[in-house]
Amino acid sequence: MDNIKLMAEVNRLGVSIGLLTIEEVIKWADNLIEHIDTPPYEIIELSLSAKEKLEVINLKLMNVKGEFDYDLPPKIILGLLNQYINTTEDMSSVIEKMDKLIEYLPVSCEWIEKEIHYISDGYYLAEQNIYGELKEMLINLKRFLNQFKSVLIFFN
Repeated sequence: MDNIKLMAEVNRLGVSIGLLTIEEVIKWADNLIEHIDTPPYEIIELSLSAKEKLEVINLKLMNVKGEFDYDLPPKIILGLLNQYINTTEDMSSVIEKMDKLIEYLPVSCEWIEKEIHYISDGYYLAEQNIYGELKEMLINLKRFLNQFKSVLIFFN
């Protein structure tokens, strides 16, 4: 539970792109309250927000105070997405979430945005039988996501 703000941001990104549900975010807040002596007010407020809309949940996650490395949350999300890609059938959902993640990337992660566009475009072309093979795109996607496994040490 070292960096609550970092985890709040990961949860915000995760729920925004459809990787996490509001229920999972509330469960995270509940778990945090259970395991630390004095949980931040924002986390308690979040814990009581199960019936709120996504926009309200996002706002509450954004209001959690603290410092974090802005490059880390999207990389953690990509590390988590790596766990969901096993077959060519998984690609559509993972690429859809990566495409949504682009909106939340900091400027310093421009290289990630370029790679996501490359993979997304390649997947579309292969899926439409215009150019390339889905198996080849799966290898490229796995290779890309695999490099973010190491940042999952920050996700707890």
